[in-house]
Amino acid sequence: MSTGRPWSEGDASGAARDSVAHRVRERMGDCSPAERKVARALLAAYPVAGFETVAGLADLAEVSGATVVRFTTRLGYRGFPDFQRALRDELEDRSASPAVLLERTAGARSASDGGDLASLAEVLGDDLLATFGGLSEHDFSSTVAALANPKRRIWLAGGRYSGFLAEYLAASLQQLRTAVQMVPQMGSLRSAAMTGFDAKDVLVVMDFRRYEAETRRLVQHAKSRKAMVVVVTDRWVSPCAGDADTVLTSVASERGPFDSVVPVMALVEALFEATLAEIGQPARERMARIEQTAQELELM
Repeated sequence: MSTGRPWSEGDASGAARDSVAHRVRERMGDCSPAERKVARALLAAYPVAGFETVAGLADLAEVSGATVVRFTTRLGYRGFPDFQRALRDELEDRSASPAVLLERTAGARSASDGGDLASLAEVLGDDLLATFGGLSEHDFSSTVAALANPKRRIWLAGGRYSGFLAEYLAASLQQLRTAVQMVPQMGSLRSAAMTGFDAKDVLVVMDFRRYEAETRRLVQHAKSRKAMVVVVTDRWVSPCAGDADTVLTSVASERGPFDSVVPVMALVEALFEATLAEIGQPARERMARIEQTAQELELM
């Protein structure tokens, strides 16, 4: 689904591509084998590895300093200093608090005051186009294949802000198949559940800026047990992405203290529709049985 458009600063999709991690993942296929080693070293310790010197990052990736510089220009930066400047700007954005965002977007909000609902809808539409235009077809289809595979166990988790998104996806997938559940919040239940993780498990996590250390530990544990990891994140890209098998990125324009969840919800809906199509008749039969059970229990 990637458009292959050059990065620009005039639209929402360009803003999404200004994430260094997003650029790395999108351009990975264009890199030489040596440059891909730099990409993997960067993503494995993102963004900290990017603040190394040229020689330091070269040592981490076991390549030459010249390869590191070529890699940064491959991403569209003017050189290594420009690459690190972009990382510093991104780090500031990744940790922005609601109060900072409220102040930063004051001008945009005042310009849109006056009840212009059409303009509000237009901005949301731009976010949706940017989100789906920037998705990796490989990552999306691989995620759907895993969600539809009856031999896999599906686990979902989110953070303080994104937990309800994970719960919504879990509730939707439970309509289509068995072995779908949330990762327990209580410590004893979580440790008991994750003790049995192995290659049959798929962990889907929602992780958005001001990323949570608890989510990172969850992902690292799942990865150590050979589970598949799917990360749904934002345009600044969760640190969990370095351990992920697939990464699905949503784009939300800054318009206030909190990022819009509309693009993420649209992505969740797309995952549901694609998984339903992938499972096919067994999913429809399960939905019919659930409906019948609800009637028998007078839950309608």
